[in-house]
Amino acid sequence: MKLLIDIGNTSAKLAVMGADIVHFERRHESWKETLVRLMAMFSIADVRISTVAGEDGELQEALAQLEVPVQWLTPSVPCPVKPVWNVPPTYGADRWAADIGAIAQDPDHTLLIIDAGTCITYDLFSADGRLLGGAISPGVQLRLNAMHEHTALLPQIEAEKEAVLLGYDTRTHMLSAAVNGARFEIEGYIRQLLLAYPDLHVFITGGNTFDFSADITCPVTHDPYLVFKGLAAL
Repeated sequence: MKLLIDIGNTSAKLAVMGADIVHFERRHESWKETLVRLMAMFSIADVRISTVAGEDGELQEALAQLEVPVQWLTPSVPCPVKPVWNVPPTYGADRWAADIGAIAQDPDHTLLIIDAGTCITYDLFSADGRLLGGAISPGVQLRLNAMHEHTALLPQIEAEKEAVLLGYDTRTHMLSAAVNGARFEIEGYIRQLLLAYPDLHVFITGGNTFDFSADITCPVTHDPYLVFKGLAAL
C-alpha cells in the first residue's frame, strides 16, 4: 500500500491507498507519532508527498526513520499517464498532483481542474497534454477573512457550504458574496471555456464544494481525493 501525504496551506492530510483509498485523516499529532501509527496499521510499501509549505525538519526526520522509499512530487516529475507540456517550475506540487489525478481518469479530453481550497486554482489542459493556462483567486474563507481584516466593523465569520442569494444582515451579506461569488466565478470560467472547448471535462476538488447551475452541461467530476489519486499514479 502507498502512504500519500498532501500538505496544504491550512492542514496536512494523509491517505493510505491500495486499489482504492482505505484510510484518510487530517494530521492531529506529531509527524513521528502519525507515521509510526500508520506504519503499524498498514503494510506501507512507499510514501509519496506533495507540499506547498516548504521544508519541514520534523517531517524529514520522521521520514528518515522509515525503511521505505519516499518520493516528493515537484513540477519536474513527469506525468506518468501521457506527455504533458508547459508546466512551469514554480507550479505548486498540490496543483500538479490534482492535475495528474484528473489526467489519469480522463486522458482524452480538454480538462479544467479546479482546486477550491484556501485559494481557488484553475488549470486548463488540452487533450494533447498542453497546459493552456490557469488562474488563482481567493477561496471562500480567505474572502471572508479579507473583509474582516481590511475593514473596521465587518466581523470575522466562518465559511459555510451554502448561502442565500441576498442576505438579510451583515453576516449573511458577507456569506452571500463569499460563497455565491466563488460559485459564480467558477461557473463563469466554465461557461467561457466551453465556448472554445466543447469537449471540456471539469474536475473539482478541495475543501469547498459547490452545487452548480443547471445550465452547466459539461461533465463535472467532484473528487475530494484528486490530489491523492495523482500521487498514487506516480
